[in-house]
Amino acid sequence: MKDLEKLRDEIDQIDRQMQQLFEERMKVSAGVAAFKAQTGKPVLDPEREKALLDKLAGRASDEEMAEGIVKLYTTLLEISRDYQSKRV
Repeated sequence: MKDLEKLRDEIDQIDRQMQQLFEERMKVSAGVAAFKAQTGKPVLDPEREKALLDKLAGRASDEEMAEGIVKLYTTLLEISRDYQSKRV
């Protein structure tokens, strides 16, 4: 069994990767905001969000993970909408 410090180091590495991916996602989200502004589309697309959440939950390894993924992405989508709203 790994000791606690090694496990925490692994979590720290994952967190760094997640932070980098989050920032990349927000940069792409800014592009989405620009497109929506040019085409007059609203920031919120509830059908797209529901489809995304369903797809992600369906890929989860089990029901408990699916629940956590839906919570995570619900928050992420809210952050993304806020970010886009500031750019429209």
